[in-house]
Amino acid sequence: MSFPKTMKRYVLSHRNDLSGLTFEQDAPVPQIEKPTEILINIKALSLNARDLQIATNQYPAPHPIPDGIVPVSDASGEVVAVGDDVTDFKVGDRVTPIIFQGHHQDEDVTLDSMNRGIGGARAGVAAEYFVCEQSEALKIPKSFSHQDASTLAIAYSTAWSSLYSHHPRLQAGDTVLCLGTGGVSLCAAQIALISGAKVILTSSSQSKLDRAVDLLKPLAKGDVADTIRTIDYSKIDKWDEEVHRITEGKGSDFVIEIGGRGTIGKSIRSTRRGGLVAVSGYLSIYKDIPKEILEEDLAQTILYSGSYVRGVFVCNREDEKRMISALEVGGVKPVIDKVFAFENLKEAYQYMADGKHFGKICITV
Repeated sequence: MSFPKTMKRYVLSHRNDLSGLTFEQDAPVPQIEKPTEILINIKALSLNARDLQIATNQYPAPHPIPDGIVPVSDASGEVVAVGDDVTDFKVGDRVTPIIFQGHHQDEDVTLDSMNRGIGGARAGVAAEYFVCEQSEALKIPKSFSHQDASTLAIAYSTAWSSLYSHHPRLQAGDTVLCLGTGGVSLCAAQIALISGAKVILTSSSQSKLDRAVDLLKPLAKGDVADTIRTIDYSKIDKWDEEVHRITEGKGSDFVIEIGGRGTIGKSIRSTRRGGLVAVSGYLSIYKDIPKEILEEDLAQTILYSGSYVRGVFVCNREDEKRMISALEVGGVKPVIDKVFAFENLKEAYQYMADGKHFGKICITV
């Protein structure tokens, strides 16, 4: 099979703001250099908070971010060439790269794997072609489109890691509190429901909550009104107390905490003793945080809650394979809010920055 010598891609010419996203039309196509590498023709991307933070110099990376890096971490595509020693894939296979290269079996992401993270430490997937080792990609479900599959490596993987990769692990009948209606929270709600758990969704928009319930209720095992509950925090400021009311004083078993400093105190107080607050984001950095929240003694809050509070990244490659199988068996499909053309990637970033999306933002390549 012959390939073009050049391709379209984006690079970050600077990271001061989104004007650094620079479109190139004649970049060189990456070449297979090792016998165990595969060449992927990228078909779709999805954006994550990490991508926005990297592009705007707000990502606290434990590694230097190279100048002129190709951005974006989440993608799906088709294998178009394989090295001589590749055994896991063949030309025509549909695949998704894993974000932290080398994160195969460890429960926690090692610093070495983080230093090989695509779209941050090494070239990302905002390009027509991408090369990686065969061990750094996974086949995607037949029932998933490329847009669907572009959401697997970060949003679903982070949600799965929050619920299944650490202690405690999700059990049927547990309650999962999902903050907001963004990608990770909705993915976690879907995983919780197909596992026989209950979910509580929060948002400042009742219309988003109503939409979420409509999309999630086919996955509910039991009475929808009991299995999927919602809290509009524009009307209920003390939503931590509302969680305890809904759970009859027990508290949630898991919290998908994506707000950061602005929400983590209430997330901890929402959780039962021995429950898990899985911290995977800090979106409240984009908002004004009231003084009384900033002055809260979080050490004291954690101590007397008796809950576990831990940072959560994506699950490892083996867990991601199990996750993909579970999603396929459970009939789960990602919630995609809006799809942009590749040439409009900057507009997709701005749409994410505006914070009005519901679910995932995807890009066709």
